[in-house]
Amino acid sequence: MNFALRLADIIDRVTKAGGKIASALLLAMVALVFFNVAGRYVIGTSPVWMQELEWHLLLPTALLGISVLMLENGHVRVDMLYDRLPRRTQSLLDMISMLLGVVISILFIKYSMGFVDSAFSIREGSPDPGGLPGRWLLKSFIPVAFGLFALQCLSNAIRHAAALRGPVQEG
Repeated sequence: MNFALRLADIIDRVTKAGGKIASALLLAMVALVFFNVAGRYVIGTSPVWMQELEWHLLLPTALLGISVLMLENGHVRVDMLYDRLPRRTQSLLDMISMLLGVVISILFIKYSMGFVDSAFSIREGSPDPGGLPGRWLLKSFIPVAFGLFALQCLSNAIRHAAALRGPVQEG
């Protein structure tokens, strides 16, 4: 179990790094939206590429943020029922839900690969004149982000399994 807990620590560090990236992207997106709105009202126009860049920043921000949410135990559950359960039952339910999260993530990865492959093979870009050319890159982030999400769910499941086993013995 010590190896598994060390693995969970590594996964948590990767997720935290992803969270820092998401924070920086969110800050950039806020600045970009400000300049888009200011451009529309001050000079009467905003370039298409700047509007599309908002989506290019939003997707990785949201998808990385989901993994951080799992790390920080911020996901939704029925707390009024959950809080009344014994600690071991809570750990068991959490472990099962995290393993289910791994399975669902793997399915997202599996079923998004054709979508991503199609976009990648034609180097899909924006259909709008003046739009961004790298839409294929944006779509390829979907399986990557769900891979990180699966890893974070696995990390959480390891910690809940350890809680079910009792205190970790050092040695």
